[in-house]
Amino acid sequence: MNLRTEWERSAPDLRAQVGRVFGTLAKELPQDPDSQGGELITWLSELCLLVDVPFHYLVPSEALLPANAIRLFYVNPNWQQALVDGACSPGRQASLDLDHDRQLIDAVFAQIGKQVKTVRPRLQKKAVAPEELAEGVTTVFGFLLRSPLVRGWRGLEFQARSAAGEPLKALRIEQLSDDVLIGLFDGVPHTLDIAQPPESFFFGFQAIDGHYRKRLRSFETGALLEESDTVDVVVQDAKLRTLDICATAQNIERFFRVPVTSAEFALQMIKTPYIGRVVRRDAAD
Repeated sequence: MNLRTEWERSAPDLRAQVGRVFGTLAKELPQDPDSQGGELITWLSELCLLVDVPFHYLVPSEALLPANAIRLFYVNPNWQQALVDGACSPGRQASLDLDHDRQLIDAVFAQIGKQVKTVRPRLQKKAVAPEELAEGVTTVFGFLLRSPLVRGWRGLEFQARSAAGEPLKALRIEQLSDDVLIGLFDGVPHTLDIAQPPESFFFGFQAIDGHYRKRLRSFETGALLEESDTVDVVVQDAKLRTLDICATAQNIERFFRVPVTSAEFALQMIKTPYIGRVVRRDAAD
């Protein structure tokens, strides 16, 4: 009781005592997400990725995210720290609690910066290499997509890349409603690619000036040849929308001057999934 009275008289002594008691703990915060402390860090990490944050806090007006639109943004780290501080505040009942939190908040936030990298892999039941957690996330880039694409094309893939072309780690990609999806990445993006699922391979060709043409591929690598390296795709019945496979294969054989097998014909007719690319306006200038 005397010690508590002395603390109440001396705020610097209080802070020093809290630092001595909790200083070691601040450096050795729980790493195990299944531990009691680890569960708290995990929850705060998800919170920093805007999980369970009310949507109207993110988009206060529908005009900010109209239909058929994508909005790019950065998550302010000061706002994240204020969010964590607010999430930890319900247990504070005295100035001692506040001083205790002041001693720990920076260390907690640093730990959260590392643990946010584990949120998505944990949901996917994937392991995270320890070296990936050596450094925390400093910049979180995000996007909100509102489009029928979200409802109509399940499994859309999103890849953000830096100015050097390096892929950025996805921290969160989640569908929020039938037509709204959120994505968060670690780093500063230069481009954002939106692609159909890789399993969406299909046969396809181009309609050019009323004629159907197919751009060919290398038999060795599968890579597309020059845009001028095309052959006619022969239509058998336009009303039934059917092709003359034999005649089209002969056109391919004449181009390469070698016989074409059924597997090689399939390779030539494959059309890869569509990819849409969003480029930062300031990066494109």
